[in-house]
Order: sequence, then C-alpha cells, then structure tokens
Amino acid sequence: MSTTATAVEGLVAYSHVNILVTDVEAADDFYMGKLGLEKLPRPDFGDFQGSWLRLGPSQLHLSKVDKMPDMGGAMPHMALYVPPDRFAETMDELAERGVEFLMGPSERVDFGVRVQTAFCRDPDGNVIEFTDVALFD
Repeated sequence: MSTTATAVEGLVAYSHVNILVTDVEAADDFYMGKLGLEKLPRPDFGDFQGSWLRLGPSQLHLSKVDKMPDMGGAMPHMALYVPPDRFAETMDELAERGVEFLMGPSERVDFGVRVQTAFCRDPDGNVIEFTDVALFD
C-alpha cells in the first residue's frame, strides 16, 4: 500500500487546534496576555472546562485536564506563522511581553530555504514554535 496520496480536495486548512491544559485561567492569561489571542464564546459543555481563542482565521481550543500526559521525551508542538519581514520585530515584542524562549530566535536551512524559528512553552509546558515557514496559497 502506498503512503503517498493526493489530498482530499475539500480539506483546505485547520479550523482549530485543541491542546490540553491544567489551569484554564493561567493558559488564557498566557495566550491572550502574552500572545494577544482573542477570547471567543464557548458552548457550555457542562463539567468539561476549557476556553476558545482566535488567532487570525483559526481557533485554539484549550481543554482542561487534571494532569498533563507524559510525552516520553517527544516534543509535540504547534507552529504559529510569522511573516519573514516581521519575524525579528515579533520576537522582540513577545520578549517584551514576558515570553521566555525555550530555543531561539534562530535560523536554519531546510531544503535550501532559510527558516527563522523560535520556541517557547505555555504554563502547562505545551511547546509553541514561531516560524516564517511559508503558508501555502
């Protein structure tokens, strides 16, 4: 069986990404206060606590758990796009807002293309990459 397939034409982008957090308020403070995401209304899911936030045309959903899962040394992460001509300025602004970088800002070459990148963690240890890797049209 081939592992290469063409994309389903109707699948065009992410609507939202959901991550786990143990403290919704601390996560909201980080994502809204430091990264500038906008709070969205969230349906009432009863005891299932969380938060919905907007980033451009996409959403970030936060789901409360009692304990973060053990990732066993893996580094799952989400990557947020920053235009190349605004990368340094954006990293400076994040640092001014108190974002502590895990790695970077730095540059590397991927497949012959210069890539700017930096990484941080949210209050629960979720890794966030900031990158200028181009979006697809």
